[in-house]
Amino acid sequence: MKPCLENLPETLTVPRTDAIYNCHGYLTKVPVGAIEPFIETFTQKGDVIADFFAGSGMTGLAAVRLGRKARLSDISALGRHIATGYATNVSPKLFRETADKVVAKATRAIGDLYYTCRTADNAKVEMVRAVWSFTYICPSCEFSLVYYRHLSAKGAPPASCPSCQTPFIRRKWLRGADVPVLVVARSEQGRQAEQAVSDFDLKLIDRAAKDPRQKEIPSLVIDKDREMYSRSGLGKAGLMRTADFFSPRNAIALLELWRAINAVEDIALRQKLRFAFTAILPRASRRYQWSAQRPLNAQNQTYYIAPVYYEWNVFELFGRKIEAALRSDEILFTEAPLLQTQPQEDMEYALASADRLSHLASASVDYVFTDPPFGSNIFYSDMNLFHEAWLGTVTDHASEAVVHTTGKRKKDASVRYEALLSSAFSEAFRVLKPGRYMSVVFGNSSGHIWGLVQRAIRDAGFKAAPAHVAILDKGQRSVKGLNSGSESVVTVDLVLTVQKPAVAETAHDAHVLENGDTQRLINEVIEELSFDEERNPSHVYARILRKAIREHYTLDQLHLSDVLLALRTAGYTTNEKTGLMSFQTEAELV
Repeated sequence: MKPCLENLPETLTVPRTDAIYNCHGYLTKVPVGAIEPFIETFTQKGDVIADFFAGSGMTGLAAVRLGRKARLSDISALGRHIATGYATNVSPKLFRETADKVVAKATRAIGDLYYTCRTADNAKVEMVRAVWSFTYICPSCEFSLVYYRHLSAKGAPPASCPSCQTPFIRRKWLRGADVPVLVVARSEQGRQAEQAVSDFDLKLIDRAAKDPRQKEIPSLVIDKDREMYSRSGLGKAGLMRTADFFSPRNAIALLELWRAINAVEDIALRQKLRFAFTAILPRASRRYQWSAQRPLNAQNQTYYIAPVYYEWNVFELFGRKIEAALRSDEILFTEAPLLQTQPQEDMEYALASADRLSHLASASVDYVFTDPPFGSNIFYSDMNLFHEAWLGTVTDHASEAVVHTTGKRKKDASVRYEALLSSAFSEAFRVLKPGRYMSVVFGNSSGHIWGLVQRAIRDAGFKAAPAHVAILDKGQRSVKGLNSGSESVVTVDLVLTVQKPAVAETAHDAHVLENGDTQRLINEVIEELSFDEERNPSHVYARILRKAIREHYTLDQLHLSDVLLALRTAGYTTNEKTGLMSFQTEAELV
């Protein structure tokens, strides 16, 4: 088929706010709505679509919603679990009823551990959440500083020790034991109200910590060889096991809820409940960040624990997630007639490395849409341990397509990454039918990593000239990249579509930029911007990459920081709150 590229926009803005996307967290998901335009452009109903970096299965969901067949694969055991959960169709009524039963069973098993003594009337009621704080030990006078209690009204950290005035420097002060500082319970009128932690609360917390079930919590060791061990400072924090990230009470509640779910006889209901359970784990842990304004969620890409964090009632989180799963199902199964039956018939998910697609025959696939790991940005297998401890199946991190920046695997990391990508794209070339297309989603602030991707695609045998290059804006705002104008963090991706030749053809070598070409491309793109438009600097970076790719250049020396400097030199400034940039005239600068 000849695709109609005129209908495929060069810039897609698809926010990560739909019910499907938000139902279950997974690192760097591409929204279903961003994938569907590519599937509609490059395939017809009944075609087979493959994704060999499938993650949580968004490509598969998009494919079957549009009447195609999906062949997914990844090394991620968690990814397959999530994709299977999404695709499991159950009766909404039975799902709610069964969820209520497992919660009731788990609640009986934990007894009164979630109870608190309501200050207003001294009644024993179930807590909604508690707030916990780090403590720091003053190196001069050994004063125990409870971080939360010394925050300013705006949430700023203390400047010094309140006892001896020694400057407070978090990274240099030793940590004491975390302490609960607030409890939230519902009033008689049903409103949530904060109250101080009482002796009643402390006794229950202590009892939970001494409960023999603590030894039964599913857990995996995060060893020193893992990239995220050093990146998240786990050794310094004393966090060696995934179970260490749960408060004593939440650990027991999760254990009993997991047991109740796995006792459900109906396979589909059990799978859907397990899906909802794993979806709440980050928020049920100490990684759920407190904020005076609103909860800040948990950072999925690191094991970071904020100095003030939540201990949120597991059963309340689970109840909310059940409703979220039903909202997702309504879109997947009610609004899409093709999914009225179990979509597993049209969506298969294999645990396989992208460079070894033995489950797919040569020339059996009509289209590939895939989203490889972004170099050294994220280590999926390390973060998946947190969920996979409960699932009992662990991702094979030895086959992961990442660039290590620490530890023993740092040496030759880029070489291994490029070799794996080359093999993966060669496999994609093999399984694709002649003349068909592959779209690759990718985002990285380093032109060097982009060069690896370009060469890997070229060496696999695809046509050198891309069929289409689109900018994908998911409304992304990472904690580090909130102000993308001052930090070298890319917040948009490119979607590069290439074609497998219909007949034998050698792909042309990509040109190597000569001195000055990088700056020339930067200047040309900046000059094309209109003076009054506002945009994220990442869009400008993406435009430069797109221009280079179209001209068959690799930009190994380009980095987002080069673009930021050029923008400032050209008179553009960036709003720290929105991350958007605007042009300032010479008169305004004066």
